[in-house]
Parts: sequence; C-alpha cells; structure tokens
Amino acid sequence: MLKYIEGDPRFKGIKRDTRLLIGIWAQKEFRNLKEAWEAKVRVPRPIAVKSNVLVMEFIGKDGQSAPSLKEQPPANPERIYHVLITYLKRLYQKAKIVHGDLSEYNIMMWKGRPVIFDMSQAVSVQHPLANFMLRRDIANVNRFFSRLNVKVYSVEELYTMVVG
Repeated sequence: MLKYIEGDPRFKGIKRDTRLLIGIWAQKEFRNLKEAWEAKVRVPRPIAVKSNVLVMEFIGKDGQSAPSLKEQPPANPERIYHVLITYLKRLYQKAKIVHGDLSEYNIMMWKGRPVIFDMSQAVSVQHPLANFMLRRDIANVNRFFSRLNVKVYSVEELYTMVVG
C-alpha cells in the first residue's frame, strides 16, 4: 500500500502505522472514485467513507455483480476500446490520476458500457510511478483488445494521446 501512497502529493505526511494506513487506503479509494466520477469516467459512484469503510454504488442487479471484461468480453470490442481510451484521457487530463492496475479484471460491462473499478491504487499524475503505471495500463488494455482482433494503437501512440 505504501508505494501507492508515498509520492502522491494528495497524501503528504502519512505515518507508517498499519492501522492508520488501512483507513487512509479507504479514503484514497473514495477520493480516486470521486475525482474519476467528476471527470465523467464511469466508475461506481462513491457515497461515503468513514474509517476503513467505503460505501459506493453497486454495479449489477439483484445482488449479482456486473461481469468483468475477463468474464464476458464485450459484444462490440472496438467501440468499448475507444470508450476506454476516452476514460483514460479523462482520468489523466481532468481527474489528474492514473489507475495503476487497469486490465480486463477490473473493468465491468454494465448496460453496454464499461465501468472501471478497483481505484484504490490509483495515483496522482505527479506520483513518481505515474508514467510507468499509465504505460502498463495501456499495455494491459491493448493486450486484451488485440486478442479480440481490435486494431489497437501502439503503447507510445496511445500514451501521447492520453497525456495530451
């Protein structure tokens, strides 16, 4: 957890106390979700955070969560790839964060649209590892969609598009 918090200017002066870190981790995910939501990225809507408890919108129906891309590839992968590129741009340019662990395992499909989740490890674009993490996110998304025969941009081309 510490490597995702240290270096993030939004969380300066954090002590290395494990109990405290767990609460900060929940606050960090809440803040990341809020910033992504405000940047018009489809994520579970953050509702509240207190101590180590985070409350957010449930994505699914009747207690059944929406499937991840890994569980159920999209019917129109090319369109979804381009929506995700838009989300990556908005995360970087508007929310000023990088997901840091984006892959088919933490993108759900709900009502024909991708929903990015597991935002706890997302970091500020100012974090020392942000550029590395962004390239890794892009490579993961490209790998998945190229397996679905989508013509993907190169990592460097897409990186330039996202950073602007």
